[in-house]
Amino acid sequence: METLKRLNDPKVRTSLGLGVCVLVALLMYLFEAGAQLSRVILDEQFALLHQHDVHRLKSDVVIVGIDEDATRALKEPFALWHPHLGKFLEAMAAAKPSVVGLDIALPERSYQFLIPQYDQSLLQGLQALKAKTPLVMAQVLDDSGAFRPVYAPFVSAAGADTLASVVVCQDDDGVVRRFDPNLCTVNARGSMLVEKMAAHLGKPNPGTGLVDFSAGEQFEYVPFLKVLEWQTQGDTEQLERTFGGKPVLLGVVSRFGVRVKVPVPLAAWDPYKLRVPGVLVQAQILRSMLSDGLIREVNDLVVGALTVLAALFWLGRIGWVKLAVLVAFPFLLLLFSTWQLGQGLYLPVGGILLSGVFAYLARLGYEGALQVQQRQWLRGIFGSYVSQEVLHEIMAGNIRSGLDGARIRLCILFADIHGFSARSENRPAQEVVGLLNDYFNEMTVAIHQHKGTVDKFIGDGVMAFFGAPQALEHPERHALEAAQEMLLRLRNVNARLQEQGGAPIELGIALHVGEVIVGQIGSEARHEYTIIGDAVGLTAKLEELTRALSYPVVCSSSVAKAVENSGGLVDCGEHTVNDVQLRVYGWNPPLLVAN
Repeated sequence: METLKRLNDPKVRTSLGLGVCVLVALLMYLFEAGAQLSRVILDEQFALLHQHDVHRLKSDVVIVGIDEDATRALKEPFALWHPHLGKFLEAMAAAKPSVVGLDIALPERSYQFLIPQYDQSLLQGLQALKAKTPLVMAQVLDDSGAFRPVYAPFVSAAGADTLASVVVCQDDDGVVRRFDPNLCTVNARGSMLVEKMAAHLGKPNPGTGLVDFSAGEQFEYVPFLKVLEWQTQGDTEQLERTFGGKPVLLGVVSRFGVRVKVPVPLAAWDPYKLRVPGVLVQAQILRSMLSDGLIREVNDLVVGALTVLAALFWLGRIGWVKLAVLVAFPFLLLLFSTWQLGQGLYLPVGGILLSGVFAYLARLGYEGALQVQQRQWLRGIFGSYVSQEVLHEIMAGNIRSGLDGARIRLCILFADIHGFSARSENRPAQEVVGLLNDYFNEMTVAIHQHKGTVDKFIGDGVMAFFGAPQALEHPERHALEAAQEMLLRLRNVNARLQEQGGAPIELGIALHVGEVIVGQIGSEARHEYTIIGDAVGLTAKLEELTRALSYPVVCSSSVAKAVENSGGLVDCGEHTVNDVQLRVYGWNPPLLVAN
């Protein structure tokens, strides 16, 4: 029975709903429910950034492409291209690029048994290039998934540390978006081709991360046959102009070569295709390493925290403001994450968006069900008793009825601006109202922060109480802390006044503990949640002693006793207040003195 009563408490239901939304958000994060949405968004962000060319490159990667023209003109099978590859390597030695990467499979055996000295041209090319320029050669996979060996003399001629993997790892949807050799277990046995090329270019240990597909424009390529032609003609000037001081990648660009799916089109000669030759992916990875580095991913804990925070869309009533926030939320999140991506940091937003939308829809469903259940009951009881605004608050669970009232011992706070009547006498009405509104805003925040209830505003005075409707274990301590906060916030008001050329204001605050009646009191047309009793008037009168005693805060002995005279309360002796003898204490809040 007690459990059912607790479940009828709107605060309990709201807390449970928030707990469910947080739990769902955690599950979304743990099971990567928004991963595919994040990938789709990421691809669109890359396309947008690539379109606007946010990362212009000072020195780009040059691709030498083996295209259909080359395979038609060179009649031998590719495994027997030793003379042509040797001539290409000699051309690179003459061109003096910064590094050369071969994204092709070199022969795994000798063919000298067919033609004597047939390996010699390729060996000479490797040796010539090694003497002039760093070289990295590809290791590709055979049908069994192991690295295909390269003929040992070729490796010896190029250098034992020149071999590196060109296997690119794909996400679950088959798209290459990141450079992380650990995603492909075969890569664990060695370095990657682009890693070694980057190291030769002064970028060692690039780490892992997303490939920056916004870097650079779409790739053009230099035809393989054109390089051989320049070498045959001895056109060293053209070779140096094209390749000198630049990283060079040789790979297959024909439609018969290996294709890889990427987020944005990379080939200028095929500008709408997302499936591109593998050498273009290697070049884009190298671009990323050489420009601003690979894109780092936001820490998982941060992503998880943001996903959980999005569940806070459960809080607050459904309305136009919340709907506007929900509409603005994905727009601002996408704008921020796109900007972050351009700065080299990736924030996956799919799970965050799903969490926020789920929390909003869950709250929408909850409020719909709650309204159906409560509307008829509440209208029957309160329909002719409170205004529509108050009725709406009651229906939302923000106000408990309390129609019967209760006699409770509370701590009462009364605050007044010293000399405000004289100050406002000759001031423009707009200025006076503006000052009061600014002042009341700050005071209300201070009181609410310390679990107080603002009863009413009386001219320039504020009356509040602590201990109802929420019961407090030490209402006097909350009231003292609120008084201190009010005085600190008064400094904000005075700072704004001084900026406008106005004189600062002084505040007096009185605290007293007494038994009062609390409840919704008023006429049939209007009710207020307020307190009545002798203690109320006594507190208002007690505030007048702040000027005489030169303390910003005064309190009765009942307050001082409740807080055990802590915080520097000063005994100011007996005083007559409203015909009652009270021992009064003055207080300069410690934070006020410290600041």
